[in-house]
Amino acid sequence: MKRKALEFLDKWYRKSNSKPLILRGARQVGKSTLVHLFCRQHNIDLIELDFETVKLRQIENDTSFSIEKVIQEIELVSRKKVGSDSLLFFDEVQLQPKVINRLRYFYEKKPELRIIAAGSLLEVTMDAARFSMPVGRVQYYQLGPMTFSEFLMAKKEDIFLERFNEITLDDESDPTWLEQGANLLKEFYYTGGMPEAVKCWTDGGDHEEIRDIHNSIIQTYRDDIPKYTSNKEYSRVMDVFDYAAANLGDKVVFSDVANAHSKSVQLAIDLLAKAGVITKTTFNYCNGLPLSAGTNPSTLKLFFLDIGLYNALHDTRWSDIFSLSSDKLITKGAMAEQFIAQHLKFINSKNPAPELYYWLNNKRKGAAEIDFIYAYGGNIFPIEVKAGKTGKIKSLWKYIEIKSPKQVVKFDLMERRSRVSIINHKLPSSESEKALTSNLIGIPLFEVEKLNSYLESV
Repeated sequence: MKRKALEFLDKWYRKSNSKPLILRGARQVGKSTLVHLFCRQHNIDLIELDFETVKLRQIENDTSFSIEKVIQEIELVSRKKVGSDSLLFFDEVQLQPKVINRLRYFYEKKPELRIIAAGSLLEVTMDAARFSMPVGRVQYYQLGPMTFSEFLMAKKEDIFLERFNEITLDDESDPTWLEQGANLLKEFYYTGGMPEAVKCWTDGGDHEEIRDIHNSIIQTYRDDIPKYTSNKEYSRVMDVFDYAAANLGDKVVFSDVANAHSKSVQLAIDLLAKAGVITKTTFNYCNGLPLSAGTNPSTLKLFFLDIGLYNALHDTRWSDIFSLSSDKLITKGAMAEQFIAQHLKFINSKNPAPELYYWLNNKRKGAAEIDFIYAYGGNIFPIEVKAGKTGKIKSLWKYIEIKSPKQVVKFDLMERRSRVSIINHKLPSSESEKALTSNLIGIPLFEVEKLNSYLESV
């Protein structure tokens, strides 16, 4: 199955001064498969070391460490000669974290070698081992679940995909396009983007087989928790796992998660986020760029890694999803927000630590809330995921009143002749009616991957 990351790997491999690449991502998002597929497609000599079965003793040698000795050991272990056309693949490096620290020496002493390191619990492991990342000597790529367009490629939806790739903000969102997109979206809501589930579906697997795969992956994530937590932390992390599933997209109330101090709950949230199982969306003041400078980490909401896993946790059946009308497809539970969240998280995959943000008018429950805040091209864009017409976007109008953005973004499944329009609203006040205005960029929900190109065009 084709992944967009293959194009990135091709560019990285061909550069004359490529740095060692660290593939980040949760377990079972397809990191190892991606490397194998890339090497097969380009007939590259792959030398793979899986640290679940191998340990490089020379990596640990602090007294007489040398890259030459490490390469000799790699050749002995792999039974293959390391040449200038080889690609070294270090898999599950979290089991020997010092490998990450040593990558800088490969770059400095053997820059002609192409090296990829991957692991499922890298962030957690590196923090625990107290190793610093070799800043400036490595490159990162964040791999998430398969995106909606990758799902279309796997299904060989060539006609729909062709229009998907060519469509612009100048094109209409006509009924047939929206209907076809909504039906494909329903399939994605059920299967999600975990590669094993997508492959099973495209190979003719049935709904129960897909759900069995989801449940197996969920159990794997649960079984992983003891690997990066102490006995004291374990129950707290499990509490967060269950809370996130039950309260997806809602503001986290720490006292509702567990009967424990909020700091211990926040630590548990951070651990699950570092493992890639959940995604934090943090409150942002939206006072300027970079967005990371204006956050309040104690105010946040949570999403899961993948919408298929989320629906499996809720035992949402195939018939439950396919019976939904277009408006219910947006408003039913938190599925639409989950779909947008997992795409926004990985839309800029070269960012080593992508973050999601949202906005609240105040921190009281029920206050005006903008689903996501997104920065692009030196501007801040509020993003709403809604089914209603523009007159019902009360939270967006509150944001416009306070922040005066030039453009706002709305994901929905509405039929539109023009995807960019001027919206106006009169705000009653004690003295007079205050007029608000902004440019609304209306985008079909399933076109979220085109967000950057759309924002570029405006």
